[in-house]
Amino acid sequence: MLYTAASGASRVMEAQAIRANNLANADTTGFKADLERVNAKVIAPIGDSLQTRVLAQTQGSGFSRQSGTLNPTGRTLDLAINNAGLFSVMTAEGEGYTRAGAMTADATGQLTLDGRPVAGLAGPIVLPEYRELFIGDDGRINIIADADGVIEEVGQLKLVNPDIALMSKGLDGLLYPQDRQPLPASEEVTVSSGFLEASNVQAVGELIAAMDLSRQFEVQVKLMKSAEKLAEAGNRLLRDA
Repeated sequence: MLYTAASGASRVMEAQAIRANNLANADTTGFKADLERVNAKVIAPIGDSLQTRVLAQTQGSGFSRQSGTLNPTGRTLDLAINNAGLFSVMTAEGEGYTRAGAMTADATGQLTLDGRPVAGLAGPIVLPEYRELFIGDDGRINIIADADGVIEEVGQLKLVNPDIALMSKGLDGLLYPQDRQPLPASEEVTVSSGFLEASNVQAVGELIAAMDLSRQFEVQVKLMKSAEKLAEAGNRLLRDA
C-alpha cells in the first residue's frame, strides 16, 4: 500500500511539472504543449507473496500537434507557417525545427530566431543593408537596397514538412527527428509575413488538470498516512504477543 501510494504521488508531481511548464509557456510564440503519458507497470511478486505492487511510470510525454492561432503583428520579419511545416534553425547539435517565427537580424545582419541562426537553402541567411524587405509565401527574402528600386533576392528560408508524429521535443524547446539528421526542404510549405503563431496551450484545461492532480496528490498522501498507521498497529500487536 505504501509503495503504491508513494509511486502514485511521485507520478503526480511529474505531471504537475508538465502542466506548470505548459502554463508558463501559454504566451510563448509557437510553443507546443507537452502531454502526460503514464504506464502502469506491475512489479513481479517474490516467492509466495501476492501480486499487489504497481508502479505508475511516466513515459516520454510527447507534445500536442495542434496548431495555434495566427496573430497579426504587422512586422515583416514576423512569420507564421500556414498549415503544416516547420522553420529550420542552426544549433550546436545540427538543425533544429520550430513553429516560432519571430525573427530578428543581429548586428552583422545575420537572421536569427531566439538567438539561433536561421537556416536557409544555402546555409545561414545574412541580410545586407536594405531600404525595404519583402518575404514571399515560399520563404524567399527580397530587398530593395537603395533608391533605384531594384529588387534583389538575398536568400530563401529552409522550410521542412516532416511527419510531426515522428518528431520529438528537445530540452531547448526545438523539435528534432529521431535520427537527428537534417530534414529535406519542402516546396509545399508556405508562410505568411506579419503574423505569429500563438502557443497551442489551452490555459483553462491546464488549470483544471492541475487542480485535479492536486486532489490526487492529497489522496496519495492520505494513503501513505493510513499505511503508516496500519504498520504501527501491526507492530503493537507483535510487541504484545
